[in-house]
Amino acid sequence: MSLRRRAIALTMLSGILTACSGGGNDNGVMPPVQGPPPPPPIQSRFTDATASSGINHTNGYVNETNPFDVAIIASSGAAAGDYDSDGDIDIFVVRGDMGPNLLYRNTGNLVFDEVAVAAGIAYTKSATENFHHSGPMFADLDGDGDQDLFLGGVGGHPSMIYANNGDGTFSDVTAGSGIDTMMSEHSISAALGDYDLDGDIDLFIAHWGSTRDYSAPGDTEHLWRNDTDATGIKFSSVSEAAGISPSILTLPDDKTTRQLRDYTFAPAFSRINDDLYPDILSVADFNYSQYFINNQDGTFTNATDTDVIIDGNGMGSAVGDYDNDGDLDWFVTSIECFLGTGDCNGGVLSQVGNRLYRNQDGVFEDATAEAGVASGGWGWGACFVDFDNDGDLDIYHTNGWPQSERDNDFENDTSRAFISDGMGSFQNLAADMGLDDTEQGRGVVCADLDNDGDVDILQLHRSLTVAATLWRNDADTNNFLSVKLNGKPPNTEATGARITITIGGNTQMREISIASNFVSQNPTVQTFGLGNTAQVDELRVQWPDGDETVMVAVTAGQFMTIDQPDP
Repeated sequence: MSLRRRAIALTMLSGILTACSGGGNDNGVMPPVQGPPPPPPIQSRFTDATASSGINHTNGYVNETNPFDVAIIASSGAAAGDYDSDGDIDIFVVRGDMGPNLLYRNTGNLVFDEVAVAAGIAYTKSATENFHHSGPMFADLDGDGDQDLFLGGVGGHPSMIYANNGDGTFSDVTAGSGIDTMMSEHSISAALGDYDLDGDIDLFIAHWGSTRDYSAPGDTEHLWRNDTDATGIKFSSVSEAAGISPSILTLPDDKTTRQLRDYTFAPAFSRINDDLYPDILSVADFNYSQYFINNQDGTFTNATDTDVIIDGNGMGSAVGDYDNDGDLDWFVTSIECFLGTGDCNGGVLSQVGNRLYRNQDGVFEDATAEAGVASGGWGWGACFVDFDNDGDLDIYHTNGWPQSERDNDFENDTSRAFISDGMGSFQNLAADMGLDDTEQGRGVVCADLDNDGDVDILQLHRSLTVAATLWRNDADTNNFLSVKLNGKPPNTEATGARITITIGGNTQMREISIASNFVSQNPTVQTFGLGNTAQVDELRVQWPDGDETVMVAVTAGQFMTIDQPDP
């Protein structure tokens, strides 16, 4: 039971005891009516640690990418992963074309050195120029045990792949990779997972803003099968063969009206119906968010219920088991446009706000109203994260949009920190936690960046002054357990594996995922909050092939690495 649940239980018990005592005082006078109990104390505070971190840059475009807002969106993305295999999380940042890309190598204690030039990934076009990029992702694409780098291209610029050389440097291996054949104008975000369970990780790319012929779309270039061999990293476009195209443009019971461009924003491979085969979640703008069930034969079925998946203007994504029932739920950030002073941009913008889709046996239902998470402004990147290590997943998301005549209330809107009460409801306590900033947020990374057992936040924002804020989590004494999985090559990060911990009658589950929060990613290391519990009764890992590792009586406070056993 979390600290919040215990607090609520004690409050209820106190009320029962008062009722049983007769209700009045010694004089027979009824006591004054009491209001609802105050919310439980916040177990976590955040401190802006940017100034001492070494993370200090601006972003933007000297040359705009196109008039369709891509420049406002795409230049605030970050990849998070341990590229140098030294045990801490590093950050790669794309920043438009106003300067080099940035590789912040983590040296410990929330201090980073910028080493992109030495690593060979500062510039992608020439020795002094960058192509326009978005949605970077660290992932082991070739299965050799270190993290390679994928970069999406926007404004007609190429997407690229850089292979990790294992010595702190990268080499451009785009030519001949298959990605060099891609024709989509914009590749905004990406996700990686082994959808065909052949052992390597495949690629899904979101192409928001790319022009599409809805009457004859052909290959929409969303799903790419990993065909890496001894000659190098290779991907093959399989969207048509897999049934993603044209389905992703023609929703079941299609109720949309904007049929001109691709509107996909933030994808994820996730085991929604609990079998071993990852399904696909695709957050998209203009009522095009979708759910594809994996048919286990290399194809997918579009299972989107357009009466439930109604986020309207889906932007960011977080996937996690917020209700601790053993399956994955889906949070989508979306514009809550009635906050604006105008008419929702001429009717283009939806008024529904964020959505929380609860998983019930592989079918989503809308739990937003009971959860209380709809009000998020103009939402972007999002994370499920246990802020205070009490055992319940909370939600963080950033937001904002440049001032205009119609949408000017979003210029200084604050980020949201929705704190779970452990029973399915949330309360925005960003101000209490020190997270109520008013920056123009876009990408988000949620990770234990200082290896102290709680999750910190790196927020990327659109700024011509300081384009990132690093929030250090100053959590209290709640216990934790950090787990990193080493999978068998080529799926060395064990993408698709599940970790379940049991304490008494309560369980928490995390699935290893390389997914997009929105133009950004979290690392695959998992941090579990344990409250005041000193020991986990059982830790169970279900590996991508279905084999299991079970450990009992696991002591809290550990940073564990678990290797996948030999068959």
